[in-house]
Amino acid sequence: MMQSTRRGRGTAKPPKPRALAFPLRALIERINSNEDPPWATYLSAGVVRAERSARQEESMQDTLPRLLGSRKIECGLGSLSGGGCCGGSRVDGMGTTNGMTSGMTNLAGRVWELSQDSKGCRDVQLAIEQATDELRRLLVAEVAGHVLDAMRCPHANHVLQKCITSSRAPDCQFIIDEIMACSGFVELAARHKYGCRIIQRLLERCSPAQVECVAAAILSDVSGIARHPYGNYVLQNLLEHGTQAHRHKLAEELRKEIVPICQDSFGSAVVAAALSQLCKEDAISLARAIVQEQGLLTFMAHARHGHAAVRLLLQALDGPDLAKARELLGAELPSLKVSRYGRIVASWLDAEGRKSGAAACRAA
Repeated sequence: MMQSTRRGRGTAKPPKPRALAFPLRALIERINSNEDPPWATYLSAGVVRAERSARQEESMQDTLPRLLGSRKIECGLGSLSGGGCCGGSRVDGMGTTNGMTSGMTNLAGRVWELSQDSKGCRDVQLAIEQATDELRRLLVAEVAGHVLDAMRCPHANHVLQKCITSSRAPDCQFIIDEIMACSGFVELAARHKYGCRIIQRLLERCSPAQVECVAAAILSDVSGIARHPYGNYVLQNLLEHGTQAHRHKLAEELRKEIVPICQDSFGSAVVAAALSQLCKEDAISLARAIVQEQGLLTFMAHARHGHAAVRLLLQALDGPDLAKARELLGAELPSLKVSRYGRIVASWLDAEGRKSGAAACRAA
């Protein structure tokens, strides 16, 4: 009896489910109204159960539709109320669905209009991603004539990126043609918040022959693009996805303006990427150019992005060149040890010194 009493007193009452925030309620309402889309698997079952319990206790059944204005949520490939973004139908062996045909009817002739809208651009992206090759070409074709505007649009730029990443390289040629038709546009786009993304997707997805003109335009203004908050990523992308000829030309251009580029936080990030991506000969030439400029190596060792380039520089050099670089840094060791990023370089030098000493002892 006593055990029963203690057990009764010690038993905690189950916590009352708490109502979830409106954005999550709206999301779960959308999931509950049809089949779960693939991304719904990231929501735990407990979250869904808690939401249902909270709605029952707090009579939330009518609140959410009222807050949403009783609007029907639609997707570019059909209504979500039928089950998923393709209206509940699934792609057959031929890659066609009733939902997709319905979605094409809704999107036909409206791709550019919808691409400029925050919701519409998502619908268009989904349609492009899930369409067959033939249907995708029809959708992408509607972007033709609007490429330059899309590269400046906060919404349409995502559609243009999806066109590039989902289509075959030849089907993206019209994008390159429209960009190159406007003199100097590539250099401007490389510095643009949204335009830089399009340039990078083209470099990643298109053939070297297709983007040769784009790469040439970028390489014509390496100093300016390298020191730009967005442009530096374009050059790093070119280093990764460009040809050996592109990387060699980039190394040459970096050496021409090595001081202002290395003194810039964005420019030094490009130099670090170059030292890690270039062939051995070009990396050594670039590293030597830095060491030969008085005070530049030490300046970089103190800098946030520059210190990473210094380590790559030390790895690229050997023999007398490496000895000279270590000597320059060693002369500034006291100041490096009290610097936030300089102390990282100092620790590298100390570690390398210990390794060299140990190797000398073994040789003796």
